[in-house]
Amino acid sequence: MENLITVIVPVYNAEQYLHQCLSSVVCQTYRNIEVVLVDDGSTDGGSKIYNEYALDDNRIKIIRTENNGPASARNRAIKIARGEFLFFLDADDFLERDSLAVLIEWHKETGADVIIGGFNKIRNDHSVVPQNIYLDKQLLDLSSVARYAMQYLERPNRFLLFAYSWGRLFKTSIVEDNNILFDAALHTFEDVKFNFAYLQYAKKVFYSDKIVYNHLAHDNYASATMAVCDNPKKLLGYQQALNGIEDFLKSQGVNEGVRKQKMGHAYIYLTIIQLVRLCGQITTHNRGNIFLLVKQVINDPLLQVYLPCYSPSGKDSRVLPALMKLKLTSAIIWLCQYKAQKRYQKAGVVGTCERR
Repeated sequence: MENLITVIVPVYNAEQYLHQCLSSVVCQTYRNIEVVLVDDGSTDGGSKIYNEYALDDNRIKIIRTENNGPASARNRAIKIARGEFLFFLDADDFLERDSLAVLIEWHKETGADVIIGGFNKIRNDHSVVPQNIYLDKQLLDLSSVARYAMQYLERPNRFLLFAYSWGRLFKTSIVEDNNILFDAALHTFEDVKFNFAYLQYAKKVFYSDKIVYNHLAHDNYASATMAVCDNPKKLLGYQQALNGIEDFLKSQGVNEGVRKQKMGHAYIYLTIIQLVRLCGQITTHNRGNIFLLVKQVINDPLLQVYLPCYSPSGKDSRVLPALMKLKLTSAIIWLCQYKAQKRYQKAGVVGTCERR
């Protein structure tokens, strides 16, 4: 339907945030929307809240699933979306009142295939930190996007334009015509993989630093990591996401040697980040599983191939890659635990495990 926006909201035990989230959607100045809310097996009282909103606003549709993760929940919503555009919103985040109106206006002005706005990071202490990728506005062609992707591979935790799928408009036709879905097997970096799969079929990307999205950054150790008690491999989604970035760069004609060097650096860089997060959650219950996973990761032939590509700078770790080369599992775990405790010491208890 022309200019209809399908707002997709995966929900899992988000009772304390739902009022603010849903209120920010139904009160948008732009009224031509449908909201597909996917309850992914919640066990809290959130259903009472969203059912009340659905009774008052017939633009809201409810789907219930069985705790398969946010990627699967988004896919369920995509398959029934009627809108010309898709907009992803996390249940603990919220919008500015005119967010969808300005995104639609930017699309009309530029015709871009992805329309992205700035966002606020809201910390636990309620401080608000604007996160602007660029100052002012930028209309990027795919060669510019490819250059940005190369920067992301150099510093994946610094160049965040395509690290998230929320806070932007996607064209439903591109998603449907090319069967682009979130990888339901991933529990980390699924947004990165989705974005670069989409970008292979896009022509222009528009960005504005005007804030359209408010992201609650839960600054505690548990939310900085993923649950590892049941499946530590959840942290390794970057491996598949990087393949998606390489496919995009290949489609843009980037030299194979350059691609491989950048990919190799990013692979080691992200392995270090995730091993620190993983080892910081070691408990008596999961110690054996984590030891086996770390051993598996550092014995992966691909990691050993990529180690020479790693180019540390500044405070980047130099010791961990050396230990990886020597395959010293116990030493790696000890150092990663130390780094995790140092990094997250202000954030609370180390070793917390969440269901998700």
